[in-house]
Amino acid sequence: MASLSGIFPSNVVVEILAFLPARSLVRFRCVSKSWRSLLSEPYFVTKWLNRSGTSLLVVPLEYENHNLCSLVFENASVGKKNLNLPLGDKWFSISVIGSSSDGALICLSGLSYKHRRASKQAVILWSPSTGEVKVLPNRGCVHCHRWPVCTQSLIQGYNSACCSQYLVHGFGYEPNARDYKVVRITYSRGGVREADSPIRPSLVEVYSLGRNRWKSLGRPDFTWTVRGNSRAFVNGAAHWLAGPAVEAPYNSIVAFDMKEEKFGEVIELPQSENLTQFSLNPRGKATLSVSCGSLALIAFGIWNREECCIWVMKEYGVATSWTKKHHIVVPIGSTVRAALGLTRHGKLLLRMVDEKLVCCDVENMQISDVGIQGSGIDSSFDVIDLGGADPTVTNQVGRGSLLTIPNFP
Repeated sequence: MASLSGIFPSNVVVEILAFLPARSLVRFRCVSKSWRSLLSEPYFVTKWLNRSGTSLLVVPLEYENHNLCSLVFENASVGKKNLNLPLGDKWFSISVIGSSSDGALICLSGLSYKHRRASKQAVILWSPSTGEVKVLPNRGCVHCHRWPVCTQSLIQGYNSACCSQYLVHGFGYEPNARDYKVVRITYSRGGVREADSPIRPSLVEVYSLGRNRWKSLGRPDFTWTVRGNSRAFVNGAAHWLAGPAVEAPYNSIVAFDMKEEKFGEVIELPQSENLTQFSLNPRGKATLSVSCGSLALIAFGIWNREECCIWVMKEYGVATSWTKKHHIVVPIGSTVRAALGLTRHGKLLLRMVDEKLVCCDVENMQISDVGIQGSGIDSSFDVIDLGGADPTVTNQVGRGSLLTIPNFP
């Protein structure tokens, strides 16, 4: 640092280093004590993260690439990193449930083959920095008459008419107990003719990493149908869109409080006449996300499917505080398959029909390619925003194991 400062002013050196990829910065920490100190400064880390933009973990859902994933940055100049999930060949499909705020702990859902037309689903905790994996299995099996056709639906927490049950998950941090928790809701069919019987919530369980065990909460005291793993952890709770029946449109939001380990009051959707112009069909594109720490609803038009609106709940739990924040029209020729949520920098992640991942600026409606393209029409992937962190380099600062130390910070 001193030698470079003799050639360039120190502020110029900082600017140069802030444009380098994470892998180079890890190597440069070994140059000298002054460089190690500089690269560890919160000021520099913040500067680098602001320049690199959001980091996204992309996990393929198809079997052929189930153990490969990518770390990409919203700013394509930062580069892309291929990651290998250390899960072996046991799992034929993987999806993302959630992650810690710094990306050091990632919660996945995995399907493994049990026997003909039956599979087992498990929660998988993965620390990219150490390579450690912790599997939290589910005791029962999912029986399916069309397996493996519906595996991508099952792994993401969606029901299929041919399956005996499906599992919905949520992941979050409980600061008072300094503990990460996973909630699992089991939806099952019952009756003599199981295939014709309705599917209902039958069991709620909570896993505590600090306690290292599952806790059964029994049958939930509601009959709402929720679909999809929660991607909206707000106010200490995981949230899902909910409907009164399997195929009924969403009309409310269900929340599970991680501290109290129970479901809270049902949250109403925006009571706006304009909302009737947008699809809340459970097989549509509507989803919940987080916008600047607030609960957000993303919905697409019924007639114009490339029209999208984002509502934000200004005051948590108060239905009258819903505000229509953004109205977006995707450019002609760009057809959206699904909205994957909002990044922490407020941009909308979209998966297109050609299986390309794009990022849409909600302010100017500019779409940018982030460098991920599915391998074919049947390929698909799951994405989660890590905020700007590169979880693969956190171990360079000597962080201990998140999966073996109870009550970690």
